[in-house]
Amino acid sequence: MPEPSRRPPVTARHLQRLTFDILQRSPTDAERAAFLGADLAVVVPRLLGTREAATAWLEEELWYFLLIDQFRPRGEAIERLPARLHKRELTARDAIAEILLSTGFTLRNPGNDTFVTVLLEQTLGYRVQDKKHQPTLVAGKKVYDGARERFLGELAQNQSDLIQIALRHQDAARHLLGRHHRRLFDALLGKDASEVAALHADPTRFFAIVGDWLVGERYQQALAQRRRKSERQFLRGLYQDLLGRLPDYDELRQTRAAMQSMADPTPLRAVLAKVLLDSQHARLPEHDGDAAAFVQRCFLRYLAREPNAREQQAFTTAMAQGKPAQIARALVTSLEYQTY
Repeated sequence: MPEPSRRPPVTARHLQRLTFDILQRSPTDAERAAFLGADLAVVVPRLLGTREAATAWLEEELWYFLLIDQFRPRGEAIERLPARLHKRELTARDAIAEILLSTGFTLRNPGNDTFVTVLLEQTLGYRVQDKKHQPTLVAGKKVYDGARERFLGELAQNQSDLIQIALRHQDAARHLLGRHHRRLFDALLGKDASEVAALHADPTRFFAIVGDWLVGERYQQALAQRRRKSERQFLRGLYQDLLGRLPDYDELRQTRAAMQSMADPTPLRAVLAKVLLDSQHARLPEHDGDAAAFVQRCFLRYLAREPNAREQQAFTTAMAQGKPAQIARALVTSLEYQTY
């Protein structure tokens, strides 16, 4: 890994990618002021070390296990997970165990076949249809029903044992790292990746490994390819960009449900952007009468880049004929805004 001083300073584009990958939203004005031009080796730990990062990661895990809406886990143990993760009282593996031990997971996956199948597929990455995994599936189903059986090489006698044994297995470390590697790089984790053995030996290493990936040269190279925002990323980013706050759970749930009911949610995204901009709570970039400067601020906030000469001229001209909100609307309803 290159020395921190040899890395290029953090750009608006780089900061946008980092906040969407770590916090599932666009950067705030305060983060732009603090981190643009800063050393990447300083920015990444600062972002990863926030309670918001722990909360965002847990929410993504709940979505991955489809524990949303009526299946969302409740109770004090679940509510305390972000704080405990933030304080490093829990590892990522511990937090996933709490999620899988919840009533929500049991209700979402009722019966021995569904429960054990989902456990093997989503924690270990197994295809239970493969013959080599059939004995493990059969053993797990017997344990679910109350028998004492060997499961993945360990003796198990209840559902809690099944979860804990699965998460202790090296394939769980491989699958956890693999899906987050795919999320960050849109590529499979190498079969011989040294990080797998490191995480298996020390479960506290997960966030440190992710941090190493985020400061690496490969992540910087990945900025050349924009990625489409998920519904959750789009909604959280839109609220942050236009209202200066994040949507609450009900706002997120209702809008997400509407988007998922449509084959192409792009028109609904545009409608939502208009509604937020037309509200009395909309917060646009500072406008001091300098149209060209306002256009530049809008491009940096919404698209994380400077406008090119043609865009600068066209949008500055449009400012003289319309309202500032129309400039923001044109950018947040663009195809480019759908990506990060």
